[in-house]
Amino acid sequence: MRYTFYHAGVLIGESKLEDARSKRQRAGVFHPTPYGLDIFPRLTGILTAGRALETHLRENGLSLDHMERGEVEHLFDTNPAGQKIIDIGRMLSEVEIQAPNGSRKEFKQIAFIDQLEWKRVGNLLTKPAAKVEVEEWPAGVPRYVVSVTLRHTSSFSSRDRKSVRMPSH
Repeated sequence: MRYTFYHAGVLIGESKLEDARSKRQRAGVFHPTPYGLDIFPRLTGILTAGRALETHLRENGLSLDHMERGEVEHLFDTNPAGQKIIDIGRMLSEVEIQAPNGSRKEFKQIAFIDQLEWKRVGNLLTKPAAKVEVEEWPAGVPRYVVSVTLRHTSSFSSRDRKSVRMPSH
């Protein structure tokens, strides 16, 4: 059974959410629609943006813990990495999930992951001085993943499935 994902009312993809961590937390391979692929760069990239923001802070002797709220807001409004983080948050706030039975699932947290980005960031962390090459993703290996934690008042359950009527004889 597939869960469907919408952004601003437009279908962006689906997932079986096959990896069950708990009643409220699931993850799975994400199968984007063409529109989903178009907007995917705006739904992902938090690792890269966070790393870039961290580098900016370190290089400028700054710490979010020691900055005033106005300074943090200015940083996020003017720094490209901060702008990217804000954009991701805005995009994710417009995502909706529908269970296979058509009911809407309210989520607490959601993350769309491009595993190629994970690989690049991992290379940066393990080989910081090395130039990280842009690589192609191997054919047949799922590249996109979605992770969802539902609100505490809701859970993934058998009620999410469409009921199937058996023919009567």
